Amino acid sequence: MIDEKILDEVLPVPELEELKEEVIQELEDEGFVITNFSSGGIFYTLMMIALRIRIELVQLLRNVLNNMFVSHSQGIWLELKAADFSKKKKKSIKTRGYVTLKRTIGGEAVKIAKATVFKTQKDINGDELRFFSLEDSVLQKGATSVQILVEAEKEGARYNVPIGQITRSLTHIEGVDEIKNEVDWILQEGSDIEDDESLRNRTLNSWAELSSRPIADKYKNVCEAVEGVLFVTVNDLHPRGQGTIDIVVTGAAGEATEALLEKVRAQANSIKGEYDNILVKSSVTVAQNISVVLTVSDAATDGEIQERAIGVINEMLKISKDRKLNELPLVDLIFALKSKMPTVKNIKFITPTEDVFLDSDKVIVLGEVSVTVQRE
Repeated sequence: MIDEKILDEVLPVPELEELKEEVIQELEDEGFVITNFSSGGIFYTLMMIALRIRIELVQLLRNVLNNMFVSHSQGIWLELKAADFSKKKKKSIKTRGYVTLKRTIGGEAVKIAKATVFKTQKDINGDELRFFSLEDSVLQKGATSVQILVEAEKEGARYNVPIGQITRSLTHIEGVDEIKNEVDWILQEGSDIEDDESLRNRTLNSWAELSSRPIADKYKNVCEAVEGVLFVTVNDLHPRGQGTIDIVVTGAAGEATEALLEKVRAQANSIKGEYDNILVKSSVTVAQNISVVLTVSDAATDGEIQERAIGVINEMLKISKDRKLNELPLVDLIFALKSKMPTVKNIKFITPTEDVFLDSDKVIVLGEVSVTVQRE
């Protein structure tokens, strides 16, 4: 938003009472035929309506002025301004990947129909995420496992769930003992619709794309326009020798899939310099185990407290632009647990024992979580 002091200088909003007194004085000075300006009179009421309209018109003009500039515009106004720079808001995408069905002993063939629903366990808010199989599949006779291609019910990064979260089927599948999303299960990262701040930054950085030869900001802006990309880091200081450029991609799920990297490579190659040697690679996810002891004064059961704490930690470490993905300060976890669980009196971390700071191309994701509950 434009600073209020600047707006007050350009388009000051008058006070209703001061405006009323000013108008009445002007009318009296001009010898206006109506002299009854007391509250409740017909003319007084009409005059106050007109003055209120004037004030609201000034407020509207302030809002229009604010949205005339990319640096301050919001919502649809920002999208209209971004279009002047040939920029569009990135759309949301559905997560696609494989869910693995297993059985202990090979038996008869089992058919899994298209549109079979797989889902996660309910979280502390009672929500579950559902995924639909995209094709008919068969767990063949004698085989002990099969991978099922699934797609999220809705768009969004929240469907990029960690390993082992998709564990249930809406309907019983005869002979299947285990359902699980395994390592590298995601084929296409789900992503949310681009937020205003991201679109604003890409629009303002459009000037970098005017450079005759590609610079780091130009590569960054072009590559970040790819749907599914959370952000891009460009190292153009010859990391692998003269003329080399490394482009590190972080996807909405953390580590970028090969499909996403191919899209980014295509964009980078479309603008690369004649002698540029480009390497497009993914950031690397690092699983961080967390073991914590909570001292509480709560009538809830240990299981309920543990579930609530795990939910808070999960929310804290989800992939988003709002957190520094390569850092895990323990004070942030303590604050999140204390603010969302007021009955927690003391927090002791067994793992990790100190703040975690990794290289810029690393992304910290949640590993195994252990919560021990002690009573005050």
